[in-house]
Amino acid sequence: MNWLRRTIYRCWDRIRHGRLIKFSHVVKLPAKLDNHTCYIVGQNGNHWHVAMICPCGCKQTLFMNLLSDEDPFWTFTEHRDGSVSLHPSVWRKIGCRSHFFLKKGRIHWCEA
Repeated sequence: MNWLRRTIYRCWDRIRHGRLIKFSHVVKLPAKLDNHTCYIVGQNGNHWHVAMICPCGCKQTLFMNLLSDEDPFWTFTEHRDGSVSLHPSVWRKIGCRSHFFLKKGRIHWCEA
């Protein structure tokens, strides 16, 4: 019975938080970004920004600055399971006005 409970929980978690977001280290962004990939742009251990397609479906490209001497800036954490978290939340003030956290490769939407 526990296997059924775990399976239901995993399915419910996937429905609530959506598909897992992969990440990729790149020196230059590709011409076409994948909807479910977070691109960490940098070179030789220096990271400049993160880019991804907005998870709401509006298809806008989001850029989050990783340089601490500029404001605002984000930090990212690579986890042992291969997932990434981004801090603080991403909040679009214009357009779709999405507000979410990226935690362990999953989108966690903020309440309105």
